[in-house]
Amino acid sequence: MFTTSFWPAAAAYQVSMMDLDAPENLSPKALQTIHYCLRLTEAINQLEAACESRLLDALREEMSIQCFRLAPLFDDPDTRRGLFLRAEMLADDSCGKKVLPQIAGLNEQQLVLGIGNTSTWVGKSRQSFYSSWFGEPAPVLQEVSDVMDSLFPESLLYLQKEIAADLLAMPGCAYKIINLFGIAGEANTYPKHFAYFFPEDEGLKYSPVKRTVVFANTYQQLFELFSRTEAARMGWTEGMLPDSQVCQRYLIAWFRGHDLGHSLVRNENVFPALSKIDRWGSMMVQEALADQFGLLMCLTPQVAAGLQLDRIVLARIYFLEMLRYLRRGPLSYPDAGAAWIQFNYLREHGCIDLSAETLDFHPDLFYPQMADLTRLMSEELLSGDAQRAQAFMLQYCPHNHPEDVDILMARLGTTNDMIEYNQLIKRVPL
Repeated sequence: MFTTSFWPAAAAYQVSMMDLDAPENLSPKALQTIHYCLRLTEAINQLEAACESRLLDALREEMSIQCFRLAPLFDDPDTRRGLFLRAEMLADDSCGKKVLPQIAGLNEQQLVLGIGNTSTWVGKSRQSFYSSWFGEPAPVLQEVSDVMDSLFPESLLYLQKEIAADLLAMPGCAYKIINLFGIAGEANTYPKHFAYFFPEDEGLKYSPVKRTVVFANTYQQLFELFSRTEAARMGWTEGMLPDSQVCQRYLIAWFRGHDLGHSLVRNENVFPALSKIDRWGSMMVQEALADQFGLLMCLTPQVAAGLQLDRIVLARIYFLEMLRYLRRGPLSYPDAGAAWIQFNYLREHGCIDLSAETLDFHPDLFYPQMADLTRLMSEELLSGDAQRAQAFMLQYCPHNHPEDVDILMARLGTTNDMIEYNQLIKRVPL
């Protein structure tokens, strides 16, 4: 079962199982073929670590053939086209620059998949390794994302009023929400990710068309297993959080806002220059700003009304997720480093009370302080002054304060909780 290494390194891990149900509306032949593709992925992933060989070439060619065979089993035009394009690219990876943007522009209604080399965050590496994943579109949650998209002009006006009048939106990316049912290779390593950014995560960084793919069921499981559990540890009553399905609506709304937040700049995109000064710090502050912009978008009156988002519930869910990210290790992931920036700011300003025995959150102080932090970061990081941006990163980013990180994480504890997929599609006979 545990065929891949864990990250970050720790003496022990707590692993929780998550069932990935095989879709009921796919034909037996489609399920069998997808199961075979997962097994092929595992073989390719293992062999690539050893050496190039004729056997490896044959397995890659076989994967392309299986995509060609899978395509006619679906009625949806974009699903079929996605499979044919994927088969074309697997047969000739030199056509990726042409094909991958076409895949990112699809709107599949039956099956969404990714096969090929995928980026890893293990050890902060820029390497990529062979993966495959398969999922069904999640139309109800897609509607939540689509509302965020349709109201983005109103959200931008709200942010221009509340944060900075000269905020601009660069071209963003599409969003596809799915329920994962099969995964193998690098994408099945630990910890499990619930979103990938294509085609950047496939090696094509500057694509004219981009798409984020969200594994909604994985995201939901991470929240339920770890964030909701943290609420119980802090003594929150059951009534302080809604049920799982309602929480999922909040999570998707915020996360789509996060993605849209990455498109916001003032005058120009300063982050390529910041990355040359401090790559890791640049990634952390980008994630923090996107988090905060996404949160504030959810306060846009039209968004809050349209998606029925309660301010206090949203604050509690965001705080729990911030804590979950932070406990992953602020020196190991950019998003955990972003949580460090936010947690410490809120703690310094009284929204979070942390003692040796207790951790208390004050939602009434949350939004004014997050807005203040966003204004500060917008001014320091987005004004085009690289020296001011560097000074902010030196002051606030955790990798510049390792001793402080050790002290806080000794109090909060670094989580070594992981999920492992029980993939029921692997019970389908080959």
